Amino acid sequence: MRILNLFLWVIFGGINTYGQYCTLGGPSSNADSNVESVIFNGVSGSINHVGCPSQIGVEVYLNESTTLSAGSSYSLQVDFGTCGGNFAGAGAVWIDFDQSQTFTQNEIVGTWVGTPPALPVLFNVSVPNNAHNGATRMRVTQQEAATLPLNPCATFQWGSVMDFGITIINGLDCGAFPGDDLANAIEISSLPYQDTVDLAYCYGNQNLVYDSPDVFYKLLLNPTMQQVNVNTCGSDFDTYLTVLNPQGIVITYNDDHDICAPSSMLSFDVNDLGYVYIVVEGWGNESGIAHLEITSSYAGMSALEQNKITLYPNPVREVLSISERVDDVEITNLLGQTMIASYGKTTQLNVTELEPGVYTLHFQINGIAHSERFIKL
Repeated sequence: MRILNLFLWVIFGGINTYGQYCTLGGPSSNADSNVESVIFNGVSGSINHVGCPSQIGVEVYLNESTTLSAGSSYSLQVDFGTCGGNFAGAGAVWIDFDQSQTFTQNEIVGTWVGTPPALPVLFNVSVPNNAHNGATRMRVTQQEAATLPLNPCATFQWGSVMDFGITIINGLDCGAFPGDDLANAIEISSLPYQDTVDLAYCYGNQNLVYDSPDVFYKLLLNPTMQQVNVNTCGSDFDTYLTVLNPQGIVITYNDDHDICAPSSMLSFDVNDLGYVYIVVEGWGNESGIAHLEITSSYAGMSALEQNKITLYPNPVREVLSISERVDDVEITNLLGQTMIASYGKTTQLNVTELEPGVYTLHFQINGIAHSERFIKL
């Protein structure tokens, strides 16, 4: 499946395709089970929808909308009923709080299981503080003869799929967020480069590989660069890395690298590309805090000048060895806190007492400061 997704990405010319709500599913029959009513009052505007007679496919009622304030709670009433015979089934309601144009498991605001006729269900909808400002959607689904969890994009025979308009205020302003898409890629003009970014906030799904949020970087290359090395080691979720040429075509990619799985690591030759796009995303629909590191080797420079110091074993359990004798060593965690310091020349460090995780080794060579990351098991 991963190979197929990547193939589709290449065929459609890269990553400037935006995610879209699935609107081709829903019921194929307008008989029997159906959402009879939806009542939702927010800060302003209201949804007061009557569902019968039922319809096939996904019903889109964006003109029926209400405004919700981030950090507040509201009552939503849904009558999971019927426009015909009474048959058991299940229902669910999603609100796309992050405006990713997908309805995810953590965006479910209520579920139902039962057999009509039944009393309308009251859901307490708590809007997350980090919900994204602006227009989004609520999806209400009822599916006959189904069990939870429901698929918001499913095609089935009897039931309902209804979309309503939702506007979020007092949440996150994610307009033109740096790195959210190709046009707003974060520009990198020099290496080495490090960044820590939370994909759970403001970033949406802007490509065809996975449904997860992604962040875009534009790396400017120069003729002295030979090979670029990219990794997301130490990220707190399962990452996926892709490198694209200026036309948006995949150069290389990596999912789980042996050194720091489920994080990613890859290398590529610079050639005459001019610049590349580096895309960091999650496998499947995963997201979280990603740690990105980019380094390069350069033509006409010695290994020492290029900071070609090797740390081994990496990952390490007890003793970390350094391929060259270095001066004034300091180990910091991802928060920048000093965990170990050793002054003078050394080639080995005992890291047994460190907690498992990702650390940075800072050192000097001929008075010039350098750093390398390593993983403590």
